Amino acid sequence: MLRDKVSFVLGVLLIMVIEFVLLVHPAKMGLLYTSLLLPLMTARYIIYRADLYHYFMYDFCYFAQVMQCFQMHKYPDDIRFAKAMFAIANGPLALAIAMWRNSLVFHSLDKMTSMFIHILPALVMFSQRWHDHLSYKQFPFFEEMETSIATTLFDFYINPFIWYLVWQIGYLIKTELYSKKKLEYNTSIMTSLRWMVRKKDSKSYTVLSRFGEHNQLPTFVCIQAVYTMATFLLCPLLWHSIYLHSIYLSVIFIIALANGASYYFHVFAKRYMTEIGKRVAEEQKEEDTAPSKSH
Repeated sequence: MLRDKVSFVLGVLLIMVIEFVLLVHPAKMGLLYTSLLLPLMTARYIIYRADLYHYFMYDFCYFAQVMQCFQMHKYPDDIRFAKAMFAIANGPLALAIAMWRNSLVFHSLDKMTSMFIHILPALVMFSQRWHDHLSYKQFPFFEEMETSIATTLFDFYINPFIWYLVWQIGYLIKTELYSKKKLEYNTSIMTSLRWMVRKKDSKSYTVLSRFGEHNQLPTFVCIQAVYTMATFLLCPLLWHSIYLHSIYLSVIFIIALANGASYYFHVFAKRYMTEIGKRVAEEQKEEDTAPSKSH
């Protein structure tokens, strides 16, 4: 209960701080992101390790956090790396909020951490891309593309997808070769694929078992690759228009808010009422069993 209260307060405060930095000091957005990343990832690893969920931290969204740090602190002037990171942050990471129903549930450290790792890289790249425009208050609707179509295709599709393939190959080496025996021995260790197929009556199980249970892994890999490539489609437009980019991120944020509202009214409220009912019943039981006092 105490952790939930602390998470709620910190979650609301962080939203306010992020908004302030983004609007007033956009150049400091990367510093804010870096200062949040280490404590959030440390807390997540400790909690996930205890719950045997720590293999989730080999997923692409965590690999992207490492990429984001390298892009900001090691290669800040590499424009092609910046465009690749822009596509990754605004493509598969940001859209994962809608895909995986990430939500703004302020009392939940787990849900807020998931929300932050998917949206903060996009906000960092927004501040990098539009820093000068925000500083000088110049907001053209659409900037002309100064590069060829071939260069655009490479910068926003091929190059970021190569980085995705680097992660995918490394992930398969880790889970299917290096840690294969460990995962087979301890089936309680959760991975993304195991999470998707844990319920045989779920839609994800049906889709991934389309070509048989023995082909769930290659089916999952192919679907992820197609999804990732598809999420890059809008990125060149977002790179050339601060208005489109702002609207895009606003829609993502509204989706997260709607998911959070659904959680509070359909899940949390029921749990809260159930808990209140239990406490009332316990208090009533104590009153009924307490000895009466004579006067």
